[in-house]
Amino acid sequence: MYRIFPSPKRCTFYHNTLSCTSCGAVTTAPEIEESCQAAGFDPAPLLASVFPGGFSPEGITLTAEYVSCAPEGFQLNIAPSGIRISCGDGAGFFYALGVLVQLAAQAGGTLPCAEIADEPVLSVRGIMLDIGRDKIPSMETLRGLIDLFASMRINHLQMYMEGFSFDYEDFHYLFTNETPMTPAEFRELSLYARAHFIDLVPNQNVLGHMEKWLEKPQFRSLAECEDGYIFENLFWRPPMTLDVRDSRSFELAETLLGTLMEASVSNYINVNMDEPFELGMGKNKEAAEKEGRLSLYFEYVEKLHDYCTSQGRKMLMWGDEILHHPDCVSRFPKDAVLLDWIYEGDAHFEDHAKLMQKTGLNYCLCPGTSSWGSLTGRSDNMAKNIRDAASCAIQYGGRGIITTDWGDLGHWQYLSASYPGFAYTAACSWTGPESDSDLTAWFCNRFIYESPAENAFQAAWDLGNYYHLEHAPLYNTTLAFAVMSSKYTFESIEEFDAKMERLLTLSANIARTNSIPPREPAIRIDFTAMKEYLDRVETEISDISLCCADAALIRAEMTNGLRMVRHGLHLYHTMTALRDDPEAFSREMAVLFDDLDEILKIHYSLWTARNRSGGFQRSTAHMNHLLFFYKKMQKESGISAK
Repeated sequence: MYRIFPSPKRCTFYHNTLSCTSCGAVTTAPEIEESCQAAGFDPAPLLASVFPGGFSPEGITLTAEYVSCAPEGFQLNIAPSGIRISCGDGAGFFYALGVLVQLAAQAGGTLPCAEIADEPVLSVRGIMLDIGRDKIPSMETLRGLIDLFASMRINHLQMYMEGFSFDYEDFHYLFTNETPMTPAEFRELSLYARAHFIDLVPNQNVLGHMEKWLEKPQFRSLAECEDGYIFENLFWRPPMTLDVRDSRSFELAETLLGTLMEASVSNYINVNMDEPFELGMGKNKEAAEKEGRLSLYFEYVEKLHDYCTSQGRKMLMWGDEILHHPDCVSRFPKDAVLLDWIYEGDAHFEDHAKLMQKTGLNYCLCPGTSSWGSLTGRSDNMAKNIRDAASCAIQYGGRGIITTDWGDLGHWQYLSASYPGFAYTAACSWTGPESDSDLTAWFCNRFIYESPAENAFQAAWDLGNYYHLEHAPLYNTTLAFAVMSSKYTFESIEEFDAKMERLLTLSANIARTNSIPPREPAIRIDFTAMKEYLDRVETEISDISLCCADAALIRAEMTNGLRMVRHGLHLYHTMTALRDDPEAFSREMAVLFDDLDEILKIHYSLWTARNRSGGFQRSTAHMNHLLFFYKKMQKESGISAK
């Protein structure tokens, strides 16, 4: 039986087939031809994938006719007399050809006769890649991702930027160790994406998350709190948020956004505006107390909106500040797009979606791949989160979903950990939340992993589900990652205990904010069960069949990802169960040192295989900090170090 991903609305296969050795005459309606030319799309490579014998007068004829239908929709008729595609735009033509590519790959030199009709349930089907936290993919990697996304009918892509991930020429002298994306590269990618019917939307944070700029003496005076601030009464953080009433802050924002827009062909721009934690806590404290903190926020939002509009762009931004104050939602510009993020499967988008629909806002819901803060993902959480986003966007008038793939705290996870999340996004945003999980697995095995035994997806899925066995009430992270990460550093067992208490407190706050039922604030990991599970996953990884071009790289990423999971749990076990046995404690610290040193060596080779080198040292600084900690603990336990 033939399969098509995403699952079509209507599909009928017939018993007869036709040879697809060569393609004959191709006739394209002027409207479709014009749409393809405007995008820069050339159908020849896709046709070559379907017809390996190339073009000949005796080949199968293909006709693309223009009909009035839903945007991106198409009807595909494969019959002995030839192939007919009926669509209203170039995207529909592109996606119909993609179906032919999938069928040809299954049919072995023939095509099944069929009638297929399809259209998306959501107009925005997006992915947001984080290139602002340490890891910036190479151009080869990004082009490959665009190819992949297009094959899954993703039509919206953002690359989240903070710090110096984009090469702003005037400021390069301040960030000489970075390897940013250049304007020429961004424009090249924008055009490449457009030719695949993907809108590459420029994205630059210009309010919160500005710490890499504010740590420079040239910009420190633009901070709301120049000396930093205490975050949620838990720990000190350096300045992150701009002073919204300093005209120089807005001038910097204009410079960053303007430079980025010049390199873009999109009609949109994402200014982010999320998590301005210290807004109104420092220089504008008096104004915030007198006028209200949100007045400061909206004043800045409106200035940015006016600027983006003056540049002919529609503004996107995060809704975390606005949606927590429902009385103020109506102040948000109606021609802009509000983005609402929730990353826990046990939390739900429904209340916010209802509010935005009631207020008449344009909005997209933003779940996550759950890859960040987890080393290898949280598979079940990801699937539940994405399905909920798609369901609420469809039910309450959202424009679509944009699944985020963040890089918090060093971006340690590998790209392949996000493949299942990318595929789930494509399936749920095109077909709906009821999309077939088995079909998603089939597509990944067939067209991403190229796994003849069709076992690669399951191995990746299981690798991302170890978190269940941690029995830890943590959100947006896993125990294995959290123990290793730079969130709450520690230099002693006592500081380690304080770290764990803070993590539990922070997770309880996340649960309360997202209306997640409370859980016991204790970690109940069963190390024996965990070891058995990870051993089974290791066997799965060693047994997977992979024939894709990056097969060796994917296997190595899975293997080292699993090793990092084991390392984090080994560290937790040593710090909790062996602390009263100096000899055993010191011995395991030595083992941890050697293991992490080897992990780092492999991690560097895997990093540079897909990404630019800039950011690696910053990303792995805490891994090196742990190495010093392991040596220190050996020394303090009275056992000589190597």
